[in-house]
Amino acid sequence: MYNLLTVADFVSATVQSLKSLGVWYLVILNAFGVIAIILKVTEFQLKKRSTVILFALLAALCWVMYFLLQGDLTSAFTCFIGVIQGLIFLQREKYKWASSVLWLYFFVIIQIVSGVLCFKEWHDIFAISAGVLNAFAYFVISRKKYRVLGFACLFAWVLNSTFKFYPLAFVNDLFECISALIAIIRFDIIPSIKKSKN
Repeated sequence: MYNLLTVADFVSATVQSLKSLGVWYLVILNAFGVIAIILKVTEFQLKKRSTVILFALLAALCWVMYFLLQGDLTSAFTCFIGVIQGLIFLQREKYKWASSVLWLYFFVIIQIVSGVLCFKEWHDIFAISAGVLNAFAYFVISRKKYRVLGFACLFAWVLNSTFKFYPLAFVNDLFECISALIAIIRFDIIPSIKKSKN
């Protein structure tokens, strides 16, 4: 716990230092958000699983920096753990060791434990929920299940950005939800309707 408090103090001091940059602090902060938005909206429109996860990882790294610059350790750790799990889950179709369901349990536990250790305010529960749902979304091979779980994860992020007053993150999360919904309609609902008509 001491180390976590030290990290929190360090992040807080760094954020206060950077805020002295004035408008440049906001430019740097929002640049990470804008890049993440572009990567994440594109992610749901892609078909190949490895490319989807690559885009998701790059976006998550941008969000790690965005949340750290906000001083929000819960959201930052959630995204960072998501990056590590994504790297492992990306190997699921290539290597047997990466296919073990134990990885899913491991990352769900890590998300919950880190979330509890970083917990500051009641609305941190949304970031923790998003992290757990994210673990399930990127573990599944089925693209259909991924889109549904991804949508649920994104809804948790919408709530996180709403209650923490992160306008850029809220715009991103809303666009992602719309993008995920379009993907569900495009790849799951429309083909199912066409199939039932034949």
